[in-house]
Amino acid sequence: MGNVMHSLKTLLQLPCGWRCSRQIISSGGITLHLHGKRKTAQCPECFKRSDSVHSCRRRRIQHLPCSGQTLWLVFSVRHWYCRNPACSRKIFAGSLAPFASSHQQSSQALQNLQRQLGLIAGGEAGKRAATAVGLRCSADTLLRRVIQPVYGLFPGALIS
Repeated sequence: MGNVMHSLKTLLQLPCGWRCSRQIISSGGITLHLHGKRKTAQCPECFKRSDSVHSCRRRRIQHLPCSGQTLWLVFSVRHWYCRNPACSRKIFAGSLAPFASSHQQSSQALQNLQRQLGLIAGGEAGKRAATAVGLRCSADTLLRRVIQPVYGLFPGALIS
């Protein structure tokens, strides 16, 4: 079963360090619930490792469609205490980067696909094509992806 799950994670391009605890298949698509495997996290401010969990919250991210079904990933993201007394940040959240930035509701891979659909087909036609392959988005989202800046592979690099 371990090999099958590893293959599934590779096929779906799921981020490393997460394990799937539950799968739900419904008319609304496929939902995978993911929990972090790591026992510690690094403070983004002082870079000190912490093993003190403050709380946990869920983040729902839409990912690339799978077999014509919308794929939702529900991450249980931990919030950690920073135990460094000199650090200004007392609590920080585990990051999903580079899979998805904070406050994003879709994965980077999905945003790239939406951008390509917007460039090739435009708004309404792109939306119809997206719906046909199991991707939920509006025509406005496709157009917004086309005009929004794309961050390159190198920190600080901006492609427009």
